[in-house]
Amino acid sequence: MPEATPEARDPEAALVGVTWHLTRGVARRHGLVISARFAGGTVAGSAGVNRYRAEYDLAGGRLRLGPTATTKMGGDPDRLAAERDFLTLLGAVDGLTVDASERRLTLLDAAGDPILWFDAVPEVARELTGRWSVAHVRRDGELVAPSERAAAHLVVDAAGSVTGFTGADRLRGRARTDGDRLYLGPIIPTRIGASSEVMDEGAAFLAALEQVAAFHLDGEVLTLLDADGETVLDLRWA
Repeated sequence: MPEATPEARDPEAALVGVTWHLTRGVARRHGLVISARFAGGTVAGSAGVNRYRAEYDLAGGRLRLGPTATTKMGGDPDRLAAERDFLTLLGAVDGLTVDASERRLTLLDAAGDPILWFDAVPEVARELTGRWSVAHVRRDGELVAPSERAAAHLVVDAAGSVTGFTGADRLRGRARTDGDRLYLGPIIPTRIGASSEVMDEGAAFLAALEQVAAFHLDGEVLTLLDADGETVLDLRWA
């Protein structure tokens, strides 16, 4: 008999650190993203309109969730209805199956019946992958264009690797998306030397990256936003 895979012996090994998007279980309007990410004893994600968070315990194939906390934003009634249905079903979860090879997660109720189905998604949304040149950086409260000689840019791949250049520093790090949320970090710069002006621009670029919480894509224009929805970086497909 072949040896069981690590995921079969320990479902949590295949569960955690993956962004899961709901595919079945709740009637969803086109474009509505419902997600889950398990890590450090907590599951969190988008319930459709609001963010949610709950503690979880996984033992012996049983998955138990604590009380769910959510943000309190309003929105489209159909989307809010889908969100309520999802959170109700999430509260009934008592078990799970994980298919690591197919990258699928199924959550079960107390009777062992499947009630929510998820597929794993790439760490970064496909439309964000590629090379992006920096058009504007927020600096002292204003959006400022970097000098041409800075050649500031970011390169993102679907596996979540980020590289780039601030004009004064090369950088590398990690990225992950969840709906319109964008998580960057840690971002590690490597100083290569530049004029004081370009170094100041590079410092503003790095400071802006630290504030990124979400993104908005309009054709070949990528806008990175802070937690308040304010623009910190304006990029163009390059």
